[in-house]
Amino acid sequence: MSKKIEPTLVFAGAKDVIEFDHHHDGIDRRGFLKCMAWAGAGTYCVMQGGVLHSYALGGLGGHKPKGDLSFVQISDSHMGFNKPANPDVTATLQAAIDKINALPQAPTFLLHTGDITHLSKPGEFDTVQQMLKGLKTGDHFFVPGEHDVLNDDGAQYRERFAKGSRGSGWYSFDKSGVHFVGLVNVMNLKAGGLGSLGKEQLEWMEKDVKHLSKSTPIVVFTHIPLWSVYPEWGWATDDSAQALGSLKKFGSVTVLNGHIHQTMRKVEGNVTFHTAMSTAFPQPAPGSAPSPGPMKVPEEKLRAVLGITDVNFVQGSHALAITDEALSGQ
Repeated sequence: MSKKIEPTLVFAGAKDVIEFDHHHDGIDRRGFLKCMAWAGAGTYCVMQGGVLHSYALGGLGGHKPKGDLSFVQISDSHMGFNKPANPDVTATLQAAIDKINALPQAPTFLLHTGDITHLSKPGEFDTVQQMLKGLKTGDHFFVPGEHDVLNDDGAQYRERFAKGSRGSGWYSFDKSGVHFVGLVNVMNLKAGGLGSLGKEQLEWMEKDVKHLSKSTPIVVFTHIPLWSVYPEWGWATDDSAQALGSLKKFGSVTVLNGHIHQTMRKVEGNVTFHTAMSTAFPQPAPGSAPSPGPMKVPEEKLRAVLGITDVNFVQGSHALAITDEALSGQ
């Protein structure tokens, strides 16, 4: 018996929506696979009162929301990767940069949600840093992916991208009335690759948000999802419940992540979870393959499954507008 749940994923131009939970895990695989044909075509999302509403970009009549704060999210650039799934990740990262620079309103800053590099090599970090200098944005904020902390427990990553951070690289900041929290859940992976935050970081987070008004919009960004997308593949964080418990009083909470290389959305109470596409290569839908990993698609379709996320916040409305755009989209 299928269990009907709230639609969690809509792609532009498609009528297919994930709305049946055959395995009681929040994922309708048949619906997801049908939607994957449209992956990257783009969704426009508005968060109101903690609920993220998704719309096809084609239905917006060319209107693009503007607000007091806008930022873009990119993820999983995997600089240094050169396998058949994408032999030129430099070109696709540049395509993402070009798309960001072409936005009608220059974003205030950029978030990168991890796996900046593929093997944590100095040259890979150098390439990304140099390329990002061409972005028409202000600050750049990062959290590490598991590929960024190889061999040195993330020392090189922190020196380049997280100076002044706490512990293994966590930190927070405020922009135009929105409180951002960057978490690190890739340092002590659990069995099967599950993410983990750890006691020290959880205690820091609780103190970090304790003084904030409950009307403050919160954006948490991390690499591995803070919701159970597919634990069998390590697409979850083992102590995420404790982290989310610190955010119960807030009316508007958005959690952004990368790692799974595809767009998915879920709403639980006051929290909207939103995963990002990769700029490097797609991965299979949860449970649709023996294991996760780079997925080769026809060359002409590659840029349709890679993309960026553009976020706008209108001060006083406690709402975020989230738009996913494919590298090959309009």
